[in-house]
Amino acid sequence: MPSRIHAIDIARELAAAGHTNSEKGHTWTPGFRVSQASPRTVRIHHDGPDEHTRLDQYATALRNLGYAVTSERPRGRRPSIRATHA
Repeated sequence: MPSRIHAIDIARELAAAGHTNSEKGHTWTPGFRVSQASPRTVRIHHDGPDEHTRLDQYATALRNLGYAVTSERPRGRRPSIRATHA
């Protein structure tokens, strides 16, 4: 059974990998935004241009850290990725 995963941990991992958090700082900056989707799932969005490219970069970084990552592109909504423990 997969264990709990926390949005703050994913945000730290992405920042440590050199990605920018759009929710940090005094002014808006393009970058990732994380949210807790469930106790075992974190959803990651990109705020800014090149959304698909950046999501692919986040997915690669998280997979390299051992997370299971799934792309989500629901009709009529912005794309995101979903991370869980592998």
